[in-house]
Amino acid sequence: MSEMNPYQQPTSDVAVPPQAAELVIGTAQKVSMGDAMSWFGQGKAMLAGNWGVMIGALVVLMLLNVAVQFVPFIGGLAAMFLMTLLYAGLVKMFYRLDNEGSVEFADLFAGFSEKTGPLVILALLQLAVYVGIFIVAIVLLFLSIGFDVSMLNAMEAGRVPDVGIGGGAIALAGLIMFLFLMAAGFLFYFSIPLVFLGNMGPGEALGLSFKACLTNLLPLILYGIVATVLVMVATIPLFLGLLLAGPLLAGAYYASFKQVFTE
Repeated sequence: MSEMNPYQQPTSDVAVPPQAAELVIGTAQKVSMGDAMSWFGQGKAMLAGNWGVMIGALVVLMLLNVAVQFVPFIGGLAAMFLMTLLYAGLVKMFYRLDNEGSVEFADLFAGFSEKTGPLVILALLQLAVYVGIFIVAIVLLFLSIGFDVSMLNAMEAGRVPDVGIGGGAIALAGLIMFLFLMAAGFLFYFSIPLVFLGNMGPGEALGLSFKACLTNLLPLILYGIVATVLVMVATIPLFLGLLLAGPLLAGAYYASFKQVFTE
């Protein structure tokens, strides 16, 4: 009979904790309107048993957003960078819920330690785009009211300038601004998860986000309408419904990203 060696390694299989599935980003896929409506259910399913931590994370996110607005001179600018980093953390939280079934509150701040550089560049690009749109809006305003030297002289003299604003010019300017804002929304809609989870550079993420939104324009419009109605209903009981609507919509957003981009 052989003697047992106390220093011998065990021969039995040792259980290895399951690893999270790798997120493989592909080209933007076309989804149906039915798929868009299913995102709400998918978001709710991921939240099962985790409503408390997700509500807490969103409350902290909103409070930080409000608090940073009070920083003199740079409050609004700082909020743009802060929200980009926190939204990346929110995306990670749902990624973990989707793959591991559990999440930690600390994941909300993952953007401050993971992919921070690309996320900051993304926030800078967002700032540049919206500053550019603001400049275009000012130019269109002057063009639509027929700004000229006489108007400038009247303004310098403290008089109200006589402007003959044409309805057609205003409508055209409004349409142009709407198209610019919609294009900006397309650029940045999926950009944060593409950078944070997809390991993409900011420029590549913006291009792919824009293409995905164009490809799925009608489903995203329907999704946006339903989400807007949900938010409006949630605000009725003293805004308390937002505590439930917020996590649900965040989960639906992650579900939309996953279905459109992952293989």
